[in-house]
Amino acid sequence: MKDAFSPENLQSSGTLFDPKEFDIYVNKITKETYIFHTKEIKQDIVRLEYNPKNHRVTVIKNDGTQMDLGAKIQWLVRPHFVKSREIGIVQTKDGAAMDGFMVPLVIK
Repeated sequence: MKDAFSPENLQSSGTLFDPKEFDIYVNKITKETYIFHTKEIKQDIVRLEYNPKNHRVTVIKNDGTQMDLGAKIQWLVRPHFVKSREIGIVQTKDGAAMDGFMVPLVIK
């Protein structure tokens, strides 16, 4: 049973967002970080994993599925993004927040 949760047994399942469906906001002072998106998603994300070698974020879901966030973290945001411990994932419509949740960020 323990082996079912090892990294090599996690399944990759494409990307969570198209690059045009989301934006990343980082407050340099408070270190608050948010992913604002327009697409409706389930709140079944357990954590995000940032890989500093390729600047990509892997989304880990409750069932062990792994998905790429959908774009690399850009150089202007990187130094502040990696200092965050939690990321807010917030759905927006017409520029207003509709729904959201927080997930931990793990640096690989």
